[in-house]
Amino acid sequence: MTNRKWIGAALASALLVTGGAVSVLATSSQVSAAAVKTAAAEESSTTWSINGTQVALSTINSGGYKLYSLSQVAAELGAGLVRGSSGFQLNDSKGLHNVQIQAGVRSYQVDGETLEFTVAPVMHDRKIYVELTKLVTALGGELQADARTILSFARPAGSFDTLHWSADGGLIASQSDAESALLYKFTQTPGNYDLFTTSEGAVDYAVSADQQWGAFNDETGQLKLINLSTGVISSLGKDTSVKTDLVWSGDGKTIYFVQGDKQEKLAQISVETGEVKSLLEDKVENKSELRVSADGKSAVYIVNVTGVAKNDADSTEASLTVDYSKAGEQLYKLDLTTKGAKPAALTTALDNKLYPEILAGGSVVYLSADPDGNAANTLKQIAADGTTSDIALSAEANWSKGVTTGLIVSGTTADGSTVIYSIAGNAAPVELYRTADDVSEVSVSGDGSKLAIVSDGKVLVIQNGKALELSSSPEAVN
Repeated sequence: MTNRKWIGAALASALLVTGGAVSVLATSSQVSAAAVKTAAAEESSTTWSINGTQVALSTINSGGYKLYSLSQVAAELGAGLVRGSSGFQLNDSKGLHNVQIQAGVRSYQVDGETLEFTVAPVMHDRKIYVELTKLVTALGGELQADARTILSFARPAGSFDTLHWSADGGLIASQSDAESALLYKFTQTPGNYDLFTTSEGAVDYAVSADQQWGAFNDETGQLKLINLSTGVISSLGKDTSVKTDLVWSGDGKTIYFVQGDKQEKLAQISVETGEVKSLLEDKVENKSELRVSADGKSAVYIVNVTGVAKNDADSTEASLTVDYSKAGEQLYKLDLTTKGAKPAALTTALDNKLYPEILAGGSVVYLSADPDGNAANTLKQIAADGTTSDIALSAEANWSKGVTTGLIVSGTTADGSTVIYSIAGNAAPVELYRTADDVSEVSVSGDGSKLAIVSDGKVLVIQNGKALELSSSPEAVN
């Protein structure tokens, strides 16, 4: 269902009222005498941004209150306006809200609930005028008085995370403060969104390279696929082993994953047949952050090396010690084209390693963080010959993502601002967006052309260096 479809089927046989047709209703004998006492009211107009378009709305002054043309506002919001048995009846274009209004009567009905206007609707010059804010909100819209902005549909309020783009240009996010799973799919127009799915397992998923599909596990370990256009969920294969760090192949035919209760294996599953195939069983535990090159020839992953326990021959508790001298995270690379290949260590330093990526030329990039927090994060690149170098930024890196053009990197500047860069090959970083607000999440389309962020729990899409809020703050819920 889209925001521009009116599902007022129950009212299809009623007389539609648009623009000049309002006079037909306004002359009805059912209009109360109180409604015609403002024939001499002063007419004017006020300009509002409605769904991004500047519109001059017709107004009158009634007892010190500015009232707006009912028919014009309804038309601009895409709402249906009809004459009902008790005055005027409106339905928003999604068919979610029913509003009943009578000229000269302060009380009005919204979805069966009785509410009151501050000033009763007034008829002037054969048109009905009403309070703007209460009309917009009754129809499910959103009004920002300070900015003189109106949206036909209020943006969802709450805290959001797990942001993903889909191939049809949609942006899918999970409402993290909801009592149950709620995933919304936004367009790039504020106020235009739909509830995508309420499946608990689909709160987070791995996205295919073409952004047509998502993959996730249900509570039993069964792998599921979700169509990112329709939201339809289907099962893949019958394997229920523990699977983490799902990664799609570039052609969308294979999903790679870390397998086992102790994350000790690497495996893959065919999207076409559901057949599971083992890739590595070296019994090394705590594998994570699996990445596979676009050509499917190599994989990179992190091993979390823990402390080594030592004690005497009698294994007494008093003699037990743990050696943490080699504990830390290490990067390994596996050749997927050679059967029985052994993983090769790429690093030996004990820094924390985050967001590994395999770039087109075969080099590996990762974010290096001091485990004790005594040094700034650095973005490091391991060349094909094994040499390591830093990627210079004017901000401290805190996130990176590989795209077809290279890297998208987010960092924090000395003044606390967040800056997002694009890095293509060995070229200098190009700034895409800068904000003084905290950014907890960044999402970029596969080709790097679309960017969105989560800031203070809100979903924002970045267009031409400017941010548009697709959701409103959690405080707006009530």
